[in-house]
Amino acid sequence: MAKFLRCDANWTPIYVLVDEPAGTPRFTYARIEEDGTVTAIAILAIVEPMEGLPCFQLGYAVPEQYRNQGRAKKVVKAALAEHQHGFANANVHTFYVEAVVGADNPISQAVAAATISDQPEAGSDKFAEVPVLQYVRKFEPAGG
Repeated sequence: MAKFLRCDANWTPIYVLVDEPAGTPRFTYARIEEDGTVTAIAILAIVEPMEGLPCFQLGYAVPEQYRNQGRAKKVVKAALAEHQHGFANANVHTFYVEAVVGADNPISQAVAAATISDQPEAGSDKFAEVPVLQYVRKFEPAGG
């Protein structure tokens, strides 16, 4: 059985679970309270490379009773920092993260703008055929 492992993040406690649904790595970062309650998650899944570099699709969620407290932004920031740290240890220093957010979801847009990029590109979801905004950020070594 998979198990969440505690990370060394600035915003604690944050935990990570790595699994491989359909053979593709997925990293789930969670804020878990002392009583075991999950109050926010950020998920990074490998998708098609971007400009020849690894790319991760970002998703995030907060249970309704914990919304409007800044938890999504905090868990995403902590997840991205831990993800960058972990991949640097694996000698992967440069990669992309993208978040595709519904054009009708201003709250998720605010999270993506605060954590990924404040300059999204408008597009259309190829499966649902609905308007979306794509936020992209390139992670590089410090000074890179």
